[in-house]
Amino acid sequence: MATLSDTCRNLLAHSRRYGPLYGERLANHLPMTLIALDRMGAPADAMQRAFDVNARRLEAQDGDIGAVADALAWLGKGRNAGGLERFFQESVRRAGLDAVLRGWVPRLLPGVSASAFHCLIRLAYAIDAGDLDETCAALAYWVMEYVTLDLAPDEVDEAPAAIAARLARAVAGHAPWDGIIIDHMRQAARHPAMAGTAIQPATLDLRQVAQFALGAYHAQEDFTLLHTVTACHAFRVVAPYAGDPRQALRYLWEAVVVASLTVEPAPGGTPAPAAGIDWQACMAQAARATDAHVIKLCYSAWCESLVYGDPRYLAIAARKLA
Repeated sequence: MATLSDTCRNLLAHSRRYGPLYGERLANHLPMTLIALDRMGAPADAMQRAFDVNARRLEAQDGDIGAVADALAWLGKGRNAGGLERFFQESVRRAGLDAVLRGWVPRLLPGVSASAFHCLIRLAYAIDAGDLDETCAALAYWVMEYVTLDLAPDEVDEAPAAIAARLARAVAGHAPWDGIIIDHMRQAARHPAMAGTAIQPATLDLRQVAQFALGAYHAQEDFTLLHTVTACHAFRVVAPYAGDPRQALRYLWEAVVVASLTVEPAPGGTPAPAAGIDWQACMAQAARATDAHVIKLCYSAWCESLVYGDPRYLAIAARKLA
């Protein structure tokens, strides 16, 4: 794994003065943005510009840091990021990072949807960066925002797309979703039509989930669907620490399909593809961007294209840059 540049590592350290959330429970994307830019070859001035633009909206880390004896007691409490960071830093000092990840990732994966997948994504970027303090910050964020969807684990002999279509018909005509993405997902999961419904394919692998997410976002450029694509990339990075790979993948599928149910189909068919562009030009353009979602999508799409070879990854990245 390539080492981060000095510029990126310094800016990443400065970014931890800010809390994991800002405004109305919105995710702080700054650490992920910096890592993605560095991986795409952004020069120092571009990373500094992205830092300055994105830091303006963030809020300082909460100064009221409580001692944490057991992080499990703070699951889903939505506070004490600083205290939880210290807990994980001390845990890593005692047991080592690998042991901490192998102990905590399986415990947190039932909450893969937390903060609209951003906890998973931030942890994946931290692991990719090889940054211990950022990894501890990501684990703390996931603990404080932990939430589960709690749908039935029953399996059915249907393809993922068929299951998604069936569930979409079942929740059609729902009351308007309120709040932000994770609120929409929780409301969809609690829809009466979802109670006891089989949502898990009898056979499932990560490629199927990634292809479902890619196909949905390629067909409809929707903000929620964007996060399912980047979540699949993040899951692949975190998966070595996930414990039972089959169960972990089913948590991901549950969250991805529920997220898709919150998106209203758009009229007009698949958005037009961007004009011809290759990955080199795409990443060079993304490396000059300051929009966190543009940067992260382009990086995730590039990483996924290397694994799956699907040209639609370049199409969605180029379209986002257009």
